[in-house]
Parts: sequence; structure tokens; C-alpha cells
Amino acid sequence: MNTILLLVLLGLFGFAASGFFILRFRLRVMEEALRKERLDNEQLLRRGAEFVANVSHELKTPLAAIKGYSETLRSAIKRDPDKALEFLQRIDDNAERLALLINDLLELSRIEAPNFHHQVELFKVDPVLQEVREQFAHKLSGRGQTLLVRNEVENLNADKRMFEHAITNLLENAHRYSGASSLIEITGTLKTENGRIWAEFKVQDNGPGISVEDLPHIFERFYRADKSRNRLSGGSGLGLAIVKHIMLSHGGHVKAQSEAKRGASFALYFPL
Repeated sequence: MNTILLLVLLGLFGFAASGFFILRFRLRVMEEALRKERLDNEQLLRRGAEFVANVSHELKTPLAAIKGYSETLRSAIKRDPDKALEFLQRIDDNAERLALLINDLLELSRIEAPNFHHQVELFKVDPVLQEVREQFAHKLSGRGQTLLVRNEVENLNADKRMFEHAITNLLENAHRYSGASSLIEITGTLKTENGRIWAEFKVQDNGPGISVEDLPHIFERFYRADKSRNRLSGGSGLGLAIVKHIMLSHGGHVKAQSEAKRGASFALYFPL
């Protein structure tokens, strides 16, 4: 009888001990999860604070310029009419930059919103690329630039407006950073990568290129590879970030390849 009681007690002790170790293990898992969540929240708050600081800085620049030129304009409008017209043009340029920045901020916020939904449809690619070509015809001709479009992808199942937006942003960069009389190419092909078929749309320019140090950062918000470039000619600083999030929201990705002084190419990969 004593032996049976001892065995029962040992069994109960073993069960309790195993339960204790299981509980301790679960507590450790929960602690690690809470620690990771706290770190993620801290990182999210830090990134949010950095984003707000960057936005504030970017907004202050054109606003300060508009205020400064408008104040100078009051004294110059009678004394020097030609100078006054120049100041009016500067005000207009900064107002346009401010509008571009606000539009890009709203677009990025919309794409990143948890309830954002694509208007996915099967559409023909050639008419969209032709429309983009027509939109840029005046800009390109003004600098003597040539746009060559070669496309082998007949149809694409995606958000047509987002597709056009991504191509437009890449073409805007190629136009802005390429020199006069340069060639810009848009190519559409089917690629096999990691056992999957992708529709690849590449925008290639022969501009100054991007350095090895800058290349990993160019899809970050407000990152400018050329720090010396005038802000008015450098866009909002959000174009490539928008392209990146458009592709991620489609289950695709974007790649950049470049060497300094050898041009740059940006490739969009849509899954098929």
C-alpha cells in the first residue's frame, strides 16, 4: 500500500514538475513576444517621428521661399518690373513643388493604408504605355530626349492606374536626371525568376547613374542620391518610395541597377 501511495505521489510530482516547466517555457515565449512587440512599437514610433520631421523640413523649404520672394516682390514690383516677374516665377515654382509634395504624401498614405484595395483588372499594356509616351512628349522634346518603347507583354492583371503611376514616376526620374539629346528606353518582357513567371517593365536611361553607396537607399522616403541637386529639380523625394509600395501591394518588387556615370535602370516585376 505504501509502495502504491509512493508511486502515486511520484507521478503527481512528475506531472506537476512537467506542468511547471511547460508553464515556465510559455511564460518565456510570452515575454519574448512582448519584448519584440515593444521593440517593434518603439521602432514604429521612431520611424513615425523621423517621417514627420522630414515632412516638416520638406514643407518648410518651399513655404519659406514663397514667403521670402513675396516680401521682396512688394519692393521690386515698381522699382524693377523685370525682377518682379522673376520673383513671381520663383513663387510659382515653389508653389508647384509644394503641391507635388502634398499630392505624393497623400498618395503614399493611401497606398500604405490597411484598407487600401486595388482596382485589379485585365488590361492591354500597349495602350497604357502609349498614353504615357504622349504625356511626356512635350517634356522630352523640350530637351531633345528620345523615348524608345518595346513591349512584349500583351496583357497584365493589375491595377491599371497604379501601373501607369509606377511607370510615370520612373520615366519622370529618367527624364529629370538624363542630359539633353539622351535616349530613354521602356521595355516590357516576360521573365522567369525563382520558378515563377513575371512581367518585367524596365525603364533605362543613360544619365549620370547612381553610386554604389546610394543605390541601397534610393527607395527610402526623401532620399536624394545627389545632395547638391536643386530641390526644385529633384521632385518630392517620394517618387521611388511610391513605386516600391505599389509593387509590394501587387505582390511584386522593384529592382534598381546602376553605376556612376553609366546610367540607371529600374525594373518592375509583376507576378503572373
